[in-house]
Amino acid sequence: MDDKLLEIFFEESQEILESLESGLLDLEGSQDPDEINAVFRAAHTMKGNAGIVGFDQVVDLTHLMESILDEMRKGRMEPDAEAVGILLSALDALKVMISGYLAGESPLAPREIKDALSGLLGPDQTQQEPQDAQQEEAIQEAYAGQRHYHIKMRFDPTIFVTGTDPLQLILELAELGELEKVVCHTDGLPPFDELNIDDLYLWWEIWMVSDHEPGILENVFIFVKDGNEIEMTEIFEPPPKQAAPTPPPKPQPRAEAQKSVTTKPPQPKAPEPKPKPQKVPKASKALVPAGKTVTHAATIRVETDKLDKLVNLVGELVIGVARVNQISEGDSNSEMASAVEALDHISRDLQEQVMRVRMIPVEGTFNRFQRVVRDLASEMGKKIHLEMSGTETELDKNVIEQIADPLKHLIRNSADHGLETPQERAALGKPETGTIWLRAYQQEGKIIIEVADDGRGIDKNKVVNKAIERGLCSPGAQLGDSEAFAFMFQPGFSTAEKVTEVSGRGVGLDVVRQNIEELRGSVDVESAPGKGSTFRIKLPLTLAIIDGMTVRVGEDILTLPMLSILESMRPKNEEISTVEGGGELISVRGEYLPLIRLYKIFNLPTDRTDPTNALVVIIESVSKRFGILVDDILGEQQAVIKSLEQNYKKVPGVAGATILGDGRVSLILDIHGLEKLAFAD
Repeated sequence: MDDKLLEIFFEESQEILESLESGLLDLEGSQDPDEINAVFRAAHTMKGNAGIVGFDQVVDLTHLMESILDEMRKGRMEPDAEAVGILLSALDALKVMISGYLAGESPLAPREIKDALSGLLGPDQTQQEPQDAQQEEAIQEAYAGQRHYHIKMRFDPTIFVTGTDPLQLILELAELGELEKVVCHTDGLPPFDELNIDDLYLWWEIWMVSDHEPGILENVFIFVKDGNEIEMTEIFEPPPKQAAPTPPPKPQPRAEAQKSVTTKPPQPKAPEPKPKPQKVPKASKALVPAGKTVTHAATIRVETDKLDKLVNLVGELVIGVARVNQISEGDSNSEMASAVEALDHISRDLQEQVMRVRMIPVEGTFNRFQRVVRDLASEMGKKIHLEMSGTETELDKNVIEQIADPLKHLIRNSADHGLETPQERAALGKPETGTIWLRAYQQEGKIIIEVADDGRGIDKNKVVNKAIERGLCSPGAQLGDSEAFAFMFQPGFSTAEKVTEVSGRGVGLDVVRQNIEELRGSVDVESAPGKGSTFRIKLPLTLAIIDGMTVRVGEDILTLPMLSILESMRPKNEEISTVEGGGELISVRGEYLPLIRLYKIFNLPTDRTDPTNALVVIIESVSKRFGILVDDILGEQQAVIKSLEQNYKKVPGVAGATILGDGRVSLILDIHGLEKLAFAD
């Protein structure tokens, strides 16, 4: 089996599995035939894709799922919680099996899952063949209203010399519809000792359904029409049926895949060829909620490594333009100044467009939490509804990948601590079903993600008492809401009265804080007793560029992230005090904040050691506010982040580096790491 084909299968499997999970969650209790058909088509596509690469265990399991969905289509089975729950369990098994195949294993479909699916069907339906007449009818009904095409492709034997790959043409067709059957004819193969590796001896027949006009499909072959035989006919019946294929032996996945490449020409009672892997645009489109407009755009898959290299090169360009700009300052040549200004505009536009290429909607990440909420509700005996908004908001791909775990912690926290049981809510006059909101929006150049609930809210007094018990604050201290709620992000802090599998171990919110600060973000909490709580996460649009404030310490230029800066000040003598143990405090409008001397932390030589002759930048992290002593503030600028770890080594308290316009390197400080360095016990 071609490794490229396996790679395509595994990539597209993720899309299909996401469509299946989203569709099944929407399906529960629904009678909408379009939704049922959409999930049915996704399962059918999964089965076909697995068949072509020889993953028969996946084929068997998805066939059982397909049969149940067919019963729902025909109104003989309700998509109730039990049936959808079993289908979701089967989906989880599919994920594990596909991961096993990816690791080179030969996983088996769990017997208990197959038994549960068969139990829903009953003995009569489970005895049917995978492609019996009823199943064919179900497939045709699911794809009703679309055009059917029969395509024959015979190529000049020397076509590879032109750089054309027939496999790519088949994949292009898959983008435009559903490939029902692909037959690869091998009757032109010569004896082995007469094979010429540069010649093509195969030809193909394809049956497909599509909602596109014939002309659109013909455009796929626009560059191979001359010198090749391409026949395309619109038909009004499904592809010819053949006897069910004989199950192959069970070797390793690669061996199975290798055997599935060569298929015999169609003959009476010959095994039915299995369909080629394809995308599932139909399933994805149908799973969009009613009334929502979908805009289809031409897309292309690009490896993230290539994007990262492109971003890096654009960063180098920005640095180069800044250097040219600095050199040309004071030059009286107006043409030079005009050219530099134009170059600056172009580089900024290019930078913005490249950054947008890395941006993807948060919808995919948000959708996975529907399943999390459903499982939590079932586990805790609660009724919970997840409401999402702003799913079209875009974030840097790397940020999205790292925000999933913090969001999961917050949602579990809302479900367990925040929302009451149906009985408690009824007694309080609330609806029995609690609501968790997951929102995303852009504000002031930042992405805001909120996790809110309409539960019991946070007991501020309980949090403060726990903080006093742990020695985090003094008894009788007058604390505002934000100061009190900040204690919840301390390591090991928990107010849960009992430990459960969901919470109470004191690890959730500490992990949330750490992960968000590593993304150069922040999190704050709002809560009202009896009305609910809101956790608000603020994130940068991208990790590749930072809005920074450049500061000087001695001869060194450092960059602080603007997101963490509150203000700057030149303190007076009476505003500086020393505490036992050598620590220093600075008074800011009556509030005492710890003071960090950067020259001591990083061992930087400087003459300005007296705070009254220097400047203090006030920083806010999730857990505390503190001051940073610097010699001078140079100004704001956008910094293109370079990885220090990849180019040198990991330095505690440093997030990366950037190159300034004069060619010097400026270290970008990591606020979370700096806090740990300065206040480590």
